[in-house]
Amino acid sequence: LYSNQWFLLFSLKKDVSDDFREFIKIMPSKDKFWADPHVAQVNGKYYIFIEEFLNENKKGHISMIEVDETGNWKAPIKILDKDYHLSYPFILHLNDEFYMVPESRGNKTIDLYECTDFPHQWSFKQSLMENVSAVDTTIIHHSNKWWLFTGMAENEAGAPNVELFLFYKDDLFSGEWTAHPRNPIVSDVKSARPAGSLFVKDGKLFRPSQDCSKAYGYGFDLNEIEVLTETEYREQKILSIRPDWDKKIVATHTFAKQGDLTVIDVFTHTRKIL
Repeated sequence: LYSNQWFLLFSLKKDVSDDFREFIKIMPSKDKFWADPHVAQVNGKYYIFIEEFLNENKKGHISMIEVDETGNWKAPIKILDKDYHLSYPFILHLNDEFYMVPESRGNKTIDLYECTDFPHQWSFKQSLMENVSAVDTTIIHHSNKWWLFTGMAENEAGAPNVELFLFYKDDLFSGEWTAHPRNPIVSDVKSARPAGSLFVKDGKLFRPSQDCSKAYGYGFDLNEIEVLTETEYREQKILSIRPDWDKKIVATHTFAKQGDLTVIDVFTHTRKIL
């Protein structure tokens, strides 16, 4: 009588706590789910980029939900689809241009797309890595270098949600990525896999991470990155979010914030028959 489904919760309160009971639901129909939100803010509007997974196809594509400053939202529009699964549409804003790095583990690549007509048209620009099994790639420019965080496994048969790998280089669009000598920089199913874009607050750098210990995407943490150099890496957990504010919610695994908008995804059991 029940099926499992990911959907979204959002808030436009400037300051949010770890209490999500007042967040607004964005609920898909029962033949699909919406997850992995990433957000861009342009001209007073918010654009939530998501994985839209159709149960019939058993495959995800990337869609976009427009939200205005009062919280009105429009139905998702498909913006990127391939013959392999796409998810986790990481968004990068650079020199007035938008780029996307969706998860394309099914293609054994980490690919970069450029937006040619925001927010609907995206074209392939280049592969950042090939012949890799990587999930939830997240990139940031920090201390005059580009840093690429991604979930991988030292052993190919291993699960990529238990180890976090870090790479760096000077130019995002050229040159080879250098593997961090401490790789994997995190080897813990409770905190390795990325859970959203890195962000700076009060001069401190934070990394959202997933807790997959009880189940895939069970919860997420916010970690302060205390040391990030070409030779060292250290982070410390400062906030943990677990699905304990609603008995119907059993997991939450992505955190996104831009301006006043905060979005998370949650996993719940829904009735197939009313």
